[in-house]
Amino acid sequence: MPRFAFYLYILLTVPLIVGCEGCRQVSTSGGPSENDKAPKEAYSVGATLGYPADQNATFGALKPGHWMSAEQSLRSNQGDQRGELHTQATAILRDRDLNQIGTVNSIKTVRPVVLPEGQMRGFDFRFHVPLPSSESSRRISLSSRMVPSSGGILDTGGQPFVALDASEYFFVVLTTRPDRFTRFQTANWASFQSGNVDREVRYNNYRVVVPKVDGSILPLPDTMLDMSSFAVIFWDDVSADALTPMQQSAIADWVRFGGRFIINGADGSDAVANTSLLELMPLEPTSNIELDGKSAAEMMENHSVESDRSLAKQRNLVLSESSRIAVDGRLNSGAEPLEGTASLVLRKPFGRGAVIQPRFDLLDSWIQDWESYDSFVNNVILNRPARNFVVSQSAPSFSDGVGSLDENEVFPEDLELTFTGTRIGSDAAANTQFRLSSRDAILSQLDNQQGESKEAGSIFDRTYRVDGVGGLASWNDNSDIMQQMTDTLTSEAGIEIPDSALVIRSLLIYLIVLVPINYIVFRLMNRLEYAWFAVPVIAVIGAALAARQARLDIGFARSNTEIAFAEVYAGYPRAHLTRLMGIYNSLSSRYELQFPTADGIAMPLIDEVDPGTGIQPAFHVSFAEGPALVDFAVASNRMRFVHCEEMVDLGGKVTFSNDELVNDSDHELMDGVVVRRGPDGRTEAAVIGSLSQGESTAVNYVPINQISPTVDLPLKIDALMQRLIAKDSLPLDSTRLVCRIEGRIDGLNISPSASQSITQTVMLVHLEQPPFPTLETDRNLASSFARSVKAKDVAETPSGTDDTKN
Repeated sequence: MPRFAFYLYILLTVPLIVGCEGCRQVSTSGGPSENDKAPKEAYSVGATLGYPADQNATFGALKPGHWMSAEQSLRSNQGDQRGELHTQATAILRDRDLNQIGTVNSIKTVRPVVLPEGQMRGFDFRFHVPLPSSESSRRISLSSRMVPSSGGILDTGGQPFVALDASEYFFVVLTTRPDRFTRFQTANWASFQSGNVDREVRYNNYRVVVPKVDGSILPLPDTMLDMSSFAVIFWDDVSADALTPMQQSAIADWVRFGGRFIINGADGSDAVANTSLLELMPLEPTSNIELDGKSAAEMMENHSVESDRSLAKQRNLVLSESSRIAVDGRLNSGAEPLEGTASLVLRKPFGRGAVIQPRFDLLDSWIQDWESYDSFVNNVILNRPARNFVVSQSAPSFSDGVGSLDENEVFPEDLELTFTGTRIGSDAAANTQFRLSSRDAILSQLDNQQGESKEAGSIFDRTYRVDGVGGLASWNDNSDIMQQMTDTLTSEAGIEIPDSALVIRSLLIYLIVLVPINYIVFRLMNRLEYAWFAVPVIAVIGAALAARQARLDIGFARSNTEIAFAEVYAGYPRAHLTRLMGIYNSLSSRYELQFPTADGIAMPLIDEVDPGTGIQPAFHVSFAEGPALVDFAVASNRMRFVHCEEMVDLGGKVTFSNDELVNDSDHELMDGVVVRRGPDGRTEAAVIGSLSQGESTAVNYVPINQISPTVDLPLKIDALMQRLIAKDSLPLDSTRLVCRIEGRIDGLNISPSASQSITQTVMLVHLEQPPFPTLETDRNLASSFARSVKAKDVAETPSGTDDTKN
């Protein structure tokens, strides 16, 4: 009997155990459940790398409010696996006591995953870093879940990242010799900590990142849209094939919109010359020559800080020693030597950005041992404002960098570093020149065109607004341009649903026409029998008129209304296109917005009220040629807005030279106005009208108050165009063209399609940019203060007297 009971127990329990094991793999609903976890031993999980990824940093860094790229490594240990990787970024909010008070989540990113057994593979994806309400959030978590098609869920956990300050941007170094760049990572132009016994303040301007170069693809984004957090790319000696064609194209776009690209010496010049970025180089290299010692000495003399003790020594060194390599070659059109550098440092401007090419190695000892080296990098290479070290008796409020002192020297406790003439030591507008007008531009109000703007930007850039958390170029639904577009769409977009009065009135008119008028007409014609044949005709005509009055076609269920803003720089065929779309649905639907290339991003308006769908959209990458926003749900009889951005090819360039404007793009430019603002603030304009493909026109200026821009344009886009040409919307000493394109620029595809679609595109073409700021050396050096402190300490010993007081 006991043996029979044992067998019966086995027969009853084994199916239950097997069934429960199956429940771990597949949820009862037929899909993976949040609590269903695949066995950890079935997979190996590597680190999550945020691009740009530093090979030596303990924690990676992310820039709040910006789109970025990252990579998750996975390996299947039990057979080949397919599935999806779901990723989301979370900003952790804390109060003043560092207690967690909430979180802000990004839109979810989804990408396909294929895992051959035993192979560790890295899967790159793109995501939006959430923007917290203040800089108190210093940590961002990036978490992923792998959902195998066979069932179950692998939770990779959340990996912490450091959140960059609003004024802090990435300084990316492409090198196979990372040890040479430790000086950059501790330089006073990158970060600075100052303070007194009561308070310490650290200001971070750049996070210097040195990605690992191991023969694989460098951990850098494939699109400019994920590089808005980059301020500088420094190409040292990586090979020409280290970057993919997409990464090179992204850099070319990024430079036009304000990136600073530095090509270092002979090694960097030779490598870049073998890429598609050759056109960006100020000097096309032909050979290596010996560095001219006299030119190097002249450059150091011109850019030495007054208190520099090392100038004489370094000058003699560079004059006496030879065999240092420099680059020789052909100077390209538009390139120029930087003032005071004896033609050893060249610059070529592109749009807002610039390519800097020193003909020598910036990491050579002869220049690194120069005490004014950090000042030289700050002013000449980065073109930032001159700085000033000061000793303050109060707790410092502003600071900026780490000084380069001798080993036995120390800082005064209250040493501060600020930009000359200010109390500011860290400012996004000084650290990066990258701008996207749809995110950053300050537009003059229409009722205030001749006065000052109602809101001022940074002290270094009055025409662009700096977000207190995301800095410049962060994703922004509330910028001046976006707000103008939103206000216009709110009043213009969608379908006008008829009210009850219209319905009753239309019904009465229809019945009157159908019965008495129809009867009387054919009775007078003595053909009363024809009245029956007229009934269906009257019904069709009545329905068409009712539909026209109600702005609703028979069988119509969807409407898309779009205002787009294209920003482009003269002489470059690619534009940054921002679309704001209002999507209306008479019946609830889920939409998919598909981009044709990687150069696209999209999200619903962040601050929108509850859309009433309960469905969260996701950003899909790597499923097709370009990313897609899927499950964008619009409830019945509701309008919902979506913000999209992409890089598009215009099919040609708009060029401007000697007051002649040429349109070689594929689009007709309509209702154009060219406006320029001189260095004294005087503003002039010229009405261009329409400019067809291949057409050119002379630009004849008159005072701006004498022109009459076109009004009553479709979708009321004339309001945005007038704000773009207003006096205070332009930087001093700049010229721009503001025009429109009828309809939409091809690119983004929306499904299901709408029977009614209205689109207008406003275009801003930057024709001439303000000149770069004059190069100025820093006012003093941190080492000077360290010496004075040491001298004072010596003078106050019992055997001496204090003669160092001022």
